[in-house]
Amino acid sequence: MAKGSGKNLPFVTIAVLGNTMAGKTSLIKTLQNPDRKRILTNRSPEAAKNEITKVFNIEEVEVDGIALRLIDMGGQEVYHITYQLTLRQNCIPVIVVNMQQYEQTSAESTRDEAVRKLAFDYMSHLYLANPVLGAPKLIFTHKDKFENVRFQKLKKCFLEVSNKLCKKIVEEEKALEGDFAQIQHFSKSPEGVFPRVNIYEVGIDDEYDIFDLIKKSLLESSHHFIKPLPLVWEEVNQRVMSMQSAYSTIDETLDALQAELGQIEQNQLKTILTYMHDCGKVLWYENIGSLEQYIFHKIKEVTKLLCVFYHHEQDIWQKRIEKFQPYYSEDEICIEKQDFEEFVNYFCETGLMVQSLLLYLIKTETSFSSPTDMRIAVCLLKTFRLLYGPLYEEFKEPCFIIPPFANKYFNSFDSSQKNMYLKVETHFNGLALPQYVYHQMTVGLLELFPDDFAVLHVKRNGANVYQDGIYTQLMHDYKHRKILLYVSSDAANISKMWEKIIATANNILKNVLETWPASRPVTTSFCAHCLLLGHTCPKKVLRPQWCLRSLKHQPKNVQLCSGFSTTLCNDEEIPSALIYPCGPLSRDEAHSIKEHVNQLKQNSFNDNGKPQQVLKTLMEDDNMSECSDVEEEGYADFTKDDLEPFISMVDGMKLRPTNNERVRQLFDDHRQVYAMSDPVRGRVMIINIERFFRDDGSELTKATRHGSYIDYYNISKLFKDMGFIVANEDDPLFDLSKQEILSEVRKETTHRDHKDLGMFILVIMSHGTSGNIFYDKYCKPVNLSEVKDLLSASKFSTMAGKPKLIIFHACSGSRADFGNAVQSQSPDTVSPPTPTPLPSSSATAGSESSAGQHVSPNIHFDRFTHLDADDFYIVKPSTETYKAGRNENYGTWFIRILVATFYRHSCHRDVSELFRIIQDRVRRVSIAYCKKTGDEAAGGNVPNCQECTFTHLRKLFFFPKFHGRQLPQ
Repeated sequence: MAKGSGKNLPFVTIAVLGNTMAGKTSLIKTLQNPDRKRILTNRSPEAAKNEITKVFNIEEVEVDGIALRLIDMGGQEVYHITYQLTLRQNCIPVIVVNMQQYEQTSAESTRDEAVRKLAFDYMSHLYLANPVLGAPKLIFTHKDKFENVRFQKLKKCFLEVSNKLCKKIVEEEKALEGDFAQIQHFSKSPEGVFPRVNIYEVGIDDEYDIFDLIKKSLLESSHHFIKPLPLVWEEVNQRVMSMQSAYSTIDETLDALQAELGQIEQNQLKTILTYMHDCGKVLWYENIGSLEQYIFHKIKEVTKLLCVFYHHEQDIWQKRIEKFQPYYSEDEICIEKQDFEEFVNYFCETGLMVQSLLLYLIKTETSFSSPTDMRIAVCLLKTFRLLYGPLYEEFKEPCFIIPPFANKYFNSFDSSQKNMYLKVETHFNGLALPQYVYHQMTVGLLELFPDDFAVLHVKRNGANVYQDGIYTQLMHDYKHRKILLYVSSDAANISKMWEKIIATANNILKNVLETWPASRPVTTSFCAHCLLLGHTCPKKVLRPQWCLRSLKHQPKNVQLCSGFSTTLCNDEEIPSALIYPCGPLSRDEAHSIKEHVNQLKQNSFNDNGKPQQVLKTLMEDDNMSECSDVEEEGYADFTKDDLEPFISMVDGMKLRPTNNERVRQLFDDHRQVYAMSDPVRGRVMIINIERFFRDDGSELTKATRHGSYIDYYNISKLFKDMGFIVANEDDPLFDLSKQEILSEVRKETTHRDHKDLGMFILVIMSHGTSGNIFYDKYCKPVNLSEVKDLLSASKFSTMAGKPKLIIFHACSGSRADFGNAVQSQSPDTVSPPTPTPLPSSSATAGSESSAGQHVSPNIHFDRFTHLDADDFYIVKPSTETYKAGRNENYGTWFIRILVATFYRHSCHRDVSELFRIIQDRVRRVSIAYCKKTGDEAAGGNVPNCQECTFTHLRKLFFFPKFHGRQLPQ
């Protein structure tokens, strides 16, 4: 076997990251070009070859005789998992930013958000996994698309925001020092996150010298890792790379090398393999037990495997179906084309892939073709928690769960059928975890329940499991960087519930921290007593003693309370086990807690329907926020002649200013909170259908919505006070036909002011029925989805990424609201108009895309910035099938309470919290009034209770009378 030293080679890879169309591939091709000319990739539809990077490419660039290996990472989100598969400690980060994308993203959202999206979110893949990495290179592309002054201004802004975000991360690290691995470069660099010498601008054809500087800089950064390569290493490298199969085992490789090169030991081979992985020649996962014995020396075959795994567009499935040939499954069952199509449809609908389909794709589209090869491929995918299984479903053969392709979402935790539940929330501070990590958490949860008797349900944003009488649910929210964990069961099982939620939460955190040691999870547990009562601000325990905070901080000697011990929650004595973990309970202890919970549920509402603790907590929180709500005390004492404090007009009400410093600090935090324009917040459009007519033009006097003008006045006054402009204020939009309604909304979306405003509000008031239907002035049905479609991101582009609030006041039941008076019921009750047939589903399919449908292939995915369904808040006054009460002298319960609540509490609560308060108040007011008066006109035994649908990506605060921090002159 040859000895001595060979050529010098770097034990490092250069990771080139950036958004799709950033210019990464063009950059690498230009660096490789010996002619010293800039090379641009052609990605137009007319291009002869699709040059978009799929998954990743590994390229070599030679500089002064040294071969540098660059990994060109695909920018599309579906490829981000490959960063974890390919990168190791020895890595030089190169961030590529398309300045056109930066300008566009800044205009659509905020500058902070643009920098996060185009740079920091990519850096998180590297620095969270390896916090000791050095300074990144930053390359701005598309310089030729700007005048130099404009380009330099954008560049300056980008760097200022980058340093601000870096400083914020460092401050968080200092606050949590000792618990988390710090990102060394962020805390030690005096020049900020991107040192000046590491910043380059490219895009001008005759400026090739800049590429020479980039190559020189990459070589200098690699010097620390360059070592003389022993001849035997080079020989081993050549033999391994020449192997024909996609992978081989350690033993197989060792036998082949010993046959060709003579004596070589296993430890020596592993050292060489570590070098080969670090410099991007092979993939070898030495620290992962299930994969340690395999060497993947054909990296492009792994790329193909991931391509097959991630690409499930409709046109691709159609081609697969067209090319399909019958085959035999592992059980020697012939799979015909009809079976194949059934498997495909099942996967597209559920995210569950039948094993026969998975193995067919691997066999026909990758080089993992033998049964053993396919098992190794599945093992690779399972090891990185990309799928979970096998489990048996309705096809009576194994299926695999692939969470990113599940079509449905959890909207909330359903506690309606549960006795009690525990709740834990973990927020990930610092650099944002990649989105795929949250899907890995879902698989990690499922791995804790290998028992065949467990019932599993997986959705796009989490999973729930029912086993042994205990219900466990994980919900993750990538946009808000948090996960919610719930465990629910009978109160007598509270000891097991604590055991389950602690073990599950710590297992999830352990998996995250082992791969992402610089992530900073902060866990909060909630008081089960407050949750039972429905408190909007339940008592919390921040970073509880039992939770895993970092790999350095392992929970030890967690003190467990007994079943009979008590503690205080809002001055009420409760069992300690409702807040703190408890050990195994005796039968008497378990019975005592169960009795307490049952009594709590029975007594949570007093004789007048008012939950005492909810009211108390709300008032305490309001006092802390410089607000009060003294009128709460009168809720249960309404009489027919006394509707105060719900006054008919709001002239005397004063808008509470935003004085709470905690809320003020959120004004510029556009990662968590929607940006508010100033001084004008946005525009409000109010459509009120008060009078109704027959087709011949004669009026249906009995259908007139008496009192609706009160609602119009109150709500327009409210939003004007809050800094909004009321559209058509001089010519209010009363009594419109369906065509006029849609035309006015369409016209409003083209208003030029929206470009500079932060929000849009639409209020619709009319008669209605189930299915989100309201009626125009001719009693013709209008589906709310038709209106909402006009406000979608694709059609209301100036409001894309900005919040849109729809207040939809119409009955949701078969009996429409036709002037049910509170003080005196109107005698002219009439039957609701008979709805005309709605358009067919095919006619309205474009308005709201279902999760199971695929986007047409002619849509450009790389241009997507917002989904049509994003950023909506939709609220209506009653749940499905129920009516909404209205008074001809005072307007509606819902609008009056909404206006009063916004006046008093919008200064310190976000919109979702405001509507939870409104929901509670509307319900209690209608119950209390009906009990006092026996008047079913106010809702009878069926309470008015508003229903909300939120697709918001951030919190929405109005910040009344606050205009941001004033900078010194």
